[in-house]
Parts: sequence; C-alpha cells; structure tokens
Amino acid sequence: MTGTGQGVRRVRSGRRAAVIGAVVAAVAVAAVVIGPVSGTLAAPRTMPTRKSGVPAGWAPVPYRDAQLSVPGSWLVEAPQQLSCAPSQPSGMIFAGVKPGFPKGYGCVVTANLAWIVPAGKIPKGITDRKPTAVIHGIPVYKLPAGKGTVLYLVPELGVRVGARGQAAKRVLATLTRSPLSVVLRRGPAAPVPGGWTWRQFGGVRFAVPRSWSPQNEDQWATCGTGLVPGSLLLVDATKPPLYLPCPYQIPTATAYQAQPGLTVVTGKYADQSVGQQYASCRTRNGVQICLSTVTGQGGFLSAVLILKVTPPHHAATFFLLGLSGTGATARAVFDSISPAQN
Repeated sequence: MTGTGQGVRRVRSGRRAAVIGAVVAAVAVAAVVIGPVSGTLAAPRTMPTRKSGVPAGWAPVPYRDAQLSVPGSWLVEAPQQLSCAPSQPSGMIFAGVKPGFPKGYGCVVTANLAWIVPAGKIPKGITDRKPTAVIHGIPVYKLPAGKGTVLYLVPELGVRVGARGQAAKRVLATLTRSPLSVVLRRGPAAPVPGGWTWRQFGGVRFAVPRSWSPQNEDQWATCGTGLVPGSLLLVDATKPPLYLPCPYQIPTATAYQAQPGLTVVTGKYADQSVGQQYASCRTRNGVQICLSTVTGQGGFLSAVLILKVTPPHHAATFFLLGLSGTGATARAVFDSISPAQN
C-alpha cells in the first residue's frame, strides 16, 4: 500500500520485514473480484502547464515513461492487479493493460475511464507530421476512437493514452513524464543537493535528504511498498523475513500514490526479504546496478524503484527508492550510489 497506507507496520520489538511480492499477493487476494491478472491531424496547440502538474484532489498514476493524473478515488487497474471495489467507483485507470475485464469476471468498467498502454507499432512517418497537441512539452497525435473517447499516440514516451467521460480532457491534459523516466534517463549525473547527508551501508555509499531520518532494523516486516515515507530505513537482515497478515486497501489512485523515502536491505536474508527478480544490469560509479523485472509495469509497485546493487568484493545490497513528485529527488539519490569508502 502506498500513500497514507504506505508506512511500515511495527511488530514485535519494532522489527520490520517481509517480501514485497507477498504484499502484492495480499492485495490481489483481498479484492472483491481479482484476476491473475489516421486521418488528417489538426494544427498543434499547446495546453497550459500547471505548477504542480496534479490538480487538487487528484493523484498521479505512472506506467513506464508516462504518467497521467486522475481523481484520487479512481481505481487503479494493472497487470495481475485487476479488482473491483465493494461499491461502484467514480472512475478507473488501466495502467499497462487494455481497459476492460475478462468475460465473466464480475467487474464493470466505469463511465469515467482512462488508460496508459504500450504504443504498439508506431505508424511510419507519423513523427514527421505536426502533432495534434503538445502537452507539457510532449507531442501527441490523435488517433481514431469511439464516441466520447479521446485517444492519443505518444511516440516520445512509447505509449498510447486515452480517456472517456466528463473528465477525459482534464485527465489527458495531465500527461507528463513519469518519475521513473526521470531517474533512468541518460545524461549527466544529477548533483547532490547542498545540505544532503552521505551514508554508507551494505558496502554502498549514497546521499539522501537530511530530513530523511535514519532507522535501523535487523528484520524486514512491512505492509506496503517497503518504505517509511520521508525516512531512510536501513535493514541488516540477520533474521528471516517476517510475513504479516496485511489488511486490504482499496487500490485507489491516492492509495497507490508514491511517497519519498529509501529502504536499503543487506545481510544474510536480504535477497529473500525483498523477493524480486532482476535484469537490465549495468555498471555505474563502480557498482553493478540491476533493475527489478517489475520496473515500470504499473499499479502497486510503480511507487518504488527496486534495485540490486553489487559493489566490488561485497554481496548484493537492495534499494527500494520512492518515485514521488517529479522524480528529481530519486534521480539524485540514484546517481549518488557508489562503492563505500574505507
């Protein structure tokens, strides 16, 4: 759980632990119904940019490099995380999965609806044309769609975004780059802001905001994304993870909203505690960094970037980094990761 439900739940002597995958499974089991889960284009126009990028009472929903914001009460649907609420929600957003439910599923798609899905095959030469609109600096190209539906191809972000219902235009006007795209973009490393604190843990050195108060544990037990919002949680996992009976939280956009913070897990049971698979490895600043295979998939785990960091002559250490706001803070933390200094 993210947002207000993202914090870590204290158990026994204040120790924390558990596998992120188990938390996702708990979310899936608890839902009411759960599954495994162009013509001539108009002249371009520029939509106004909001200072915050997110209207009041709304929450951002990322998928890969793209992000839309929707009313906070809307349900978030994602691969392996399809669900219904006990009562009919005011809207839904599908992130990474075609809008709709399998036949006989028992869920009904709402009148107010939005989605972010892979772009698929991009028509040849489309980017040579004038875009239909430019939203927050991102060119979009309108595609044919049903009555009351607006559908855009976004080649720059590799997605298609669509919406229907009364809020459709407002939702699409929030299109922006996701915090994940900011963290992983190529280019010069982000400088460490003045006033940040350098830490060393698990053979790794990194910088975090001074306001992120450090907390130390020897076991990881959490209901949520593994973060303590606005904090630095350092777990030397000398004990096996403790699996908790996590309460179900309805998967609204507000509940899934990312929070700032960092959890770093090392020790004998670190790999077992975090419980992810990794790919897309590369060497940066003298350490090997591998991304979790769930990176950018949408839904619950879009709130965190899970990394396997292997410094020279040291076992892997795991990072769970909050992908909140614009992603600038997370980018600075990510770029600061390097081998610990003697």
